[in-house]
Amino acid sequence: MAMRLVEERLAACVSVLPGVVSTYRWEGELRQDREVLLIAKTTEDKYQALERRIIELHPHDLPEVLAFTVWS
Repeated sequence: MAMRLVEERLAACVSVLPGVVSTYRWEGELRQDREVLLIAKTTEDKYQALERRIIELHPHDLPEVLAFTVWS
């Protein structure tokens, strides 16, 4: 996914952080799974397209996409 997002120019850079362990409740069941966290850096004007593409590419029914504004 990281390569696709950069190749498609939706993100300038995607950092991949393996080994994340997430604890959550899904369909009434408490779960704990290993995940990979991606941090994608993009511009405000490309954000909506980036979010749509992540949702298209992600294998889960409900991928988590968080956006943070960084001021320099």
